[in-house]
Amino acid sequence: MQIIIISPNGKTHKHWHLTPFKLATVFLICLSIVFASASFINKLTLQTPDSNITLPRVQAIPDLVNANTDTTTEQNDQVQAYFAKRLGGLQAETIRLKALTEKLAMISGFDTSEFLLDEEPGQGGIDQQGISFSEDDFALNLSSLEQTLSKQSLQLSHLQNYLLTDDTIKAAIPSGKPVKSGWISSYFGYRTDPFNGKKVFHKGLDFAGKEGSKVYAVADGIISWKGRRSDYGELVEIDHGNGYVTRYAHNKTVITDLGEKVSKGQAIALMGSTGRSTGPHVHFEVLRDGKSVNPYNFVKR
Repeated sequence: MQIIIISPNGKTHKHWHLTPFKLATVFLICLSIVFASASFINKLTLQTPDSNITLPRVQAIPDLVNANTDTTTEQNDQVQAYFAKRLGGLQAETIRLKALTEKLAMISGFDTSEFLLDEEPGQGGIDQQGISFSEDDFALNLSSLEQTLSKQSLQLSHLQNYLLTDDTIKAAIPSGKPVKSGWISSYFGYRTDPFNGKKVFHKGLDFAGKEGSKVYAVADGIISWKGRRSDYGELVEIDHGNGYVTRYAHNKTVITDLGEKVSKGQAIALMGSTGRSTGPHVHFEVLRDGKSVNPYNFVKR
């Protein structure tokens, strides 16, 4: 797989080539870190309280520096609540990373069934007395795990952007019309609203056509939204990577699934008139880094 990353100004790009072996290696590393993190959190969460295990020093915890030494029980409750909150955040992050890993596997076609993502990793060993966590060890391990998960999240996000691109720049950037037939019934920019007659800004292009006709993806990407959204009616969004997202609104029905990888020219919905609409058409938007841009610049390519 060849990876193409486009610079923000669109003038330069870089190439990476991921062989199946390299891609599998990256996934194995990602999965290993996620499993290790989940296992560590599971141990901390399920560990039975022991009288030999002391809680971290009160003075090392925010907002507890001036706690009264005569209220030890209350302080311990506050300490436990503090670490419980941190552990809860770490557990949520491991769940999010697991979901992202599964999404990346789907994008690349990598089979993760052998890793049993929904089960706790198998572990074992000889029963030993061991040493209880010290105050510093406990706090240090939590901080280290938080940093590891943060870095892993960033790495997986970058990998997702790489995988969302295709073999050519053309396939990664929106181009062409979202319909095979029909005409532009409303342009990008200020216009007279068809419902209230006021001057409003229109963020996309409207392509009028026959109800039930197919709506097509204008570039390779991943279905990042599917469903009804207020005035948009039945909406589908595609994330193309490199900051590009396209929207297709007012559909009669969406024929693709959330998280599905689609190719340029693939049918993704059927034209309709749902939401705030005067008749069958598809409202087409192009967003770059979260901001709407004129779709006509891409349609005319």
